[in-house]
Amino acid sequence: MRALRRAGAALGALTASMRVRLTLWYLAILALVFLVFNVVLIGDLRQSDAAAQRAMLAKIAGEVASVYNPADGLLDVATLTPPKSSLKVTPAAGAAAYFLPDQAVALFMHAQGGAAQAVGPLGPAGVAAVQAYLIASASASGGATSAHIADTYGETSLPIASAVGATKTLDYVLYSTEVISQGQVVGTLTVGLPNAINQTTQTVLPALLLAGAVTLLVAALGGYWLASRTLRPVRLITRAAQQISETDLSARLHLKQRDELGELAATFDHMLARLEAAFQRQRQFTADASHELRTPLTIISVEVAHALAQRRTPEQYEEALGVIQAENLAMSRLVADLLTLARADASPLRLRLEPLDLSDVALEAVERLAPLARARGVTLVVEALPEVRLLGDRAALTQALVNLVENGVKYTAGVGSRVSVTTCYESTREGGAWAVARVTDDGPGIASEHLPHLFDRFYRVDAARTASDGHGLGLAIAQWTAQAHGGMVEAQAAPGGGTTFALRLPALAEVNDAADALTWRL
Repeated sequence: MRALRRAGAALGALTASMRVRLTLWYLAILALVFLVFNVVLIGDLRQSDAAAQRAMLAKIAGEVASVYNPADGLLDVATLTPPKSSLKVTPAAGAAAYFLPDQAVALFMHAQGGAAQAVGPLGPAGVAAVQAYLIASASASGGATSAHIADTYGETSLPIASAVGATKTLDYVLYSTEVISQGQVVGTLTVGLPNAINQTTQTVLPALLLAGAVTLLVAALGGYWLASRTLRPVRLITRAAQQISETDLSARLHLKQRDELGELAATFDHMLARLEAAFQRQRQFTADASHELRTPLTIISVEVAHALAQRRTPEQYEEALGVIQAENLAMSRLVADLLTLARADASPLRLRLEPLDLSDVALEAVERLAPLARARGVTLVVEALPEVRLLGDRAALTQALVNLVENGVKYTAGVGSRVSVTTCYESTREGGAWAVARVTDDGPGIASEHLPHLFDRFYRVDAARTASDGHGLGLAIAQWTAQAHGGMVEAQAAPGGGTTFALRLPALAEVNDAADALTWRL
């Protein structure tokens, strides 16, 4: 029992290999094709042999029946010469001493019944077997006697006498026909040949089986080699996957094949590259978030320790509490922004889409930031605000525009004095339309080396600015919101100073008016 379990386990381990399974499937299909081919081939050979055999029997029966002698009521087979027929003359006891080649036989029976003449190696047992066959055939056809059999074929086993007196049983094909003399049926002639169909099957089948076994063996070896060679890239992919760890995603396959496996390897490399970039962004995001949170916490800790070091005046306590409150508000906003981005990264955000006027959204953003602009000495200017229709989430788009306007106010303060907001339609290359909101300031501008990184998280052009000026997440959130709506945010710096941010969103004609909620994912 234990040996059987071990054998089963070994067989299971063997068939677990894809190479073995592919080889076995290949062999199974090849064996099925070979089997169908052999069946068709043997069937065709049997049909060909049967047709040829019947034609030969009909010809022999006609030649033998043509030598009927009315004088003695027998077949004068001695008059048949080898050029006219394949009959050969040989002595045999008890009958006209003739037999057909290849152990062929003939039996002539009078119309009144009874065997009149036997030709070939038919002994008494053979004659009796032929008579029994004729009686059975006559009964099957509704006739009373064997004389009613005419032009029919059949198969039976006959005891054949050999030259040394021994008897063996062989399969024969028999053909019966009427013998007619002077317009009357005088008897029935039955001729027979050894069943060449079975002989062909017995001769061809072993050769086919041997050829099939050799073919399957060669196919098994070749199939296993081909499967191993074909699956070699899969082994490379497996080894590369085993070398990958959660801290190192730098392994690549670099498989130079222009086939399905090469495409799979290239896809695997691209996936690893994306995962590596995502992990790097995640690590950078975590480090930046920790750094941004550590600064206000440190300030709060220092203020609390300083206030508790000794007794202070009420004014000093109020000042310390004001600093703590400001840092707490900065942390609250940072945590809220981090939560927004974390939700965007973790799962699709379901936007509440509705028909909107982008000008109304821009005006709402300006009104919310008017106190901040006045405190910073910056004038918010609302220029042309025509009706610009789109399908979007009002809260998300308002927050995106607030972030863009707030960014302009903060970086303009102390250098420039004006931030303007305008909306319009713009055509696309595909013949559609964008709904565009532009925020333009007259601040110091942005150097060209900073433009590619403006929308990176925690990226700030002026690293000397404090947490009260932002954490470098506002533009990232604005870009994410635009992409979630199928749009984008673009930044352009003027040569003499000043920056323009353009929020581009699909106009209402470019979206499905019937949709009331869609799911977007960065």
